[in-house]
Amino acid sequence: MTMVQRYIGHLPFLILFFGIWGINQFTFLYGDDLRYATYLGLEPHIYDNPVTLSQIIQTQLHDYFNFNGRFIVNILTILTVLDGIELWRWMNPILVTTLAYAIFYLVFVRFPQRKDLVLTTLTTSLFFFIHIVIFKQTLAYATGAFNYVYPMIFLFITLIYFRKQDFGEPITAQWKYGLVLLSSFLAGWSQEQISAIGLLLVSIWLAKQKRLKNKIRVWDWLLLASYFIGTLFLFLAPGPRLRAQMPGLEAYNQLSFFAKIKKTLPEVLHFFLYQQSIFMIFVVIMSAILCYQISKKAYFGLFICVPLIPFILSIPFFNTQEIALFLSGNHLVTIGIGLFTAISIIGLHAYISWKEKNHFYLVLALGFMLMNLIMIFTPSTFGGRIAFPAIPFAICLIILLWSRIHFRVFHVPVVWILVICALINITFTLREYQLNAKIHLERERIMAQYKGQKNTTITLPLLQNKQYAGYEVKDYSWALQAYRDYYRIDKSVEILFQTK
Repeated sequence: MTMVQRYIGHLPFLILFFGIWGINQFTFLYGDDLRYATYLGLEPHIYDNPVTLSQIIQTQLHDYFNFNGRFIVNILTILTVLDGIELWRWMNPILVTTLAYAIFYLVFVRFPQRKDLVLTTLTTSLFFFIHIVIFKQTLAYATGAFNYVYPMIFLFITLIYFRKQDFGEPITAQWKYGLVLLSSFLAGWSQEQISAIGLLLVSIWLAKQKRLKNKIRVWDWLLLASYFIGTLFLFLAPGPRLRAQMPGLEAYNQLSFFAKIKKTLPEVLHFFLYQQSIFMIFVVIMSAILCYQISKKAYFGLFICVPLIPFILSIPFFNTQEIALFLSGNHLVTIGIGLFTAISIIGLHAYISWKEKNHFYLVLALGFMLMNLIMIFTPSTFGGRIAFPAIPFAICLIILLWSRIHFRVFHVPVVWILVICALINITFTLREYQLNAKIHLERERIMAQYKGQKNTTITLPLLQNKQYAGYEVKDYSWALQAYRDYYRIDKSVEILFQTK
């Protein structure tokens, strides 16, 4: 057996690495990246002095007590972007590929083998089906990646620890347990969605062990304690409570419980249906097929219909644009279809778990859905980066279901279709990032010319396609201020943007 044949199951992960790496070569710092690179505006006067870790910690202690509880995440972000985007451009594809491996390992409790080429191709291809609104705020955005992508690696390492026990392969090596213990703490003290759902899933596993009267090791309790301590550091931070009193959030926090739900539920279900549509449709279709395979009951096919309605009616061939706009814009319709789909996903996987005597289907379904639904209790619910943490759970579900469906004759053709679509998607995305990169470089050249000048005007070109960037610098006053700070532009200098 040649080396290529031996490691061919890993080949899609290498392609994923180079795909993300290629796009990241045309990704620049923007928005919060620039704020972290200039200490969130806390110490903009020390640009020309050496920066110490002590100074960074001091600024983030200020942030922890006044604005944001993600203390460790913020420090790691600053250390990465402080000297520019170059370090992140290499680090990000490595960590995204690590997440892909963690997804595969969590499902199958082993690394890929030669026979897994179709499964690993499916796993990695799905990363290129992430909606651009989510992609540009996570996999192509340093701050978004630190807050919403990398914590998923720590969460999955934690879940792998318990998953291996279910397979009768408990971790015993001290260094491995130390890695899991650190990962659980970092997952707990990372980002609110990830922290809360991880704590819930770990608690469910321990409750299952108690119910089955299985022995719970001291190490398991220590891991739960580590996770819980990290969660306490995150949720008991004084900063978010002070932030909630800001004018933009105060109005929301004064609403009654049901008024908050009325406002946020349609928004959350809308990004679930339309930003996560590829993953949602795959999960629904494949779970319905597996339910039919198990039961031989054709009525399981009915579950496929409702989530597909908005997309079928949006096809121009049917000339139903007004209906499609009504379906996507009507809150009651969104709530109806969204809740039906969410309940169906959980119900179908509860049925599969019962029939297969494997609770893992339901755990992944809960992870997928609850990552979304927990956002109902927050004011920021328009998707984008907050929609990412559910996607790794969806990919886990898809490859697990795929491995259990017997209609093997369709596996290779469907994967080839996905690969072709993924390649087309990444080609268009790469082209748009290249076009925007030319504008970023031109802006850098212009800003360098005006460093140190006063009482003048700078005119900058607009991005070629804002859809493939987080936002324009001029869209938000704080983003423009961070841009000014990063390039050391005096406050007397006026910054304008060309009109198209």
